[in-house]
Amino acid sequence: MIYWDTACVVKLYTLESDSAVYLKLAGASVEPPVSSEILGVELAYALQQKELRGDLKPGSAERVRQQFEADVAAGRWLLVPLGSDVLARASQVAHRCYHHHPPVLLRTVDGLHLATALVLKVRELVTTDQRLRQGAALFDLSVVPV
Repeated sequence: MIYWDTACVVKLYTLESDSAVYLKLAGASVEPPVSSEILGVELAYALQQKELRGDLKPGSAERVRQQFEADVAAGRWLLVPLGSDVLARASQVAHRCYHHHPPVLLRTVDGLHLATALVLKVRELVTTDQRLRQGAALFDLSVVPV
């Protein structure tokens, strides 16, 4: 099971310079990719921002979001609820990251992603975010791509 961060999921649904790398990675897995249920909301924001910047044609953000929702409904994504187990683990993640020397300054949403991955006991995390990569290292998670 491989955990996906939002920025990398965006690369699967919109054309970016390195999208091919992530499409190949997603295609190589036999299991559906997994993420937190917050992915849908983060994806909606990211797509709207891309549309505002002109990276997507007007109206495309909503169409792409609907495609993602259809993929979730079809079982092509596994989204994990933000339960009390994830929230408790996120507090532990914050403590460990902020008390590390030097501290790993995770944002709240990244802490929730990392906590979800830890609750699921995944071994690989797909992310391009430097802080999330540093946080994952504190918990011995492999980060893809290297």
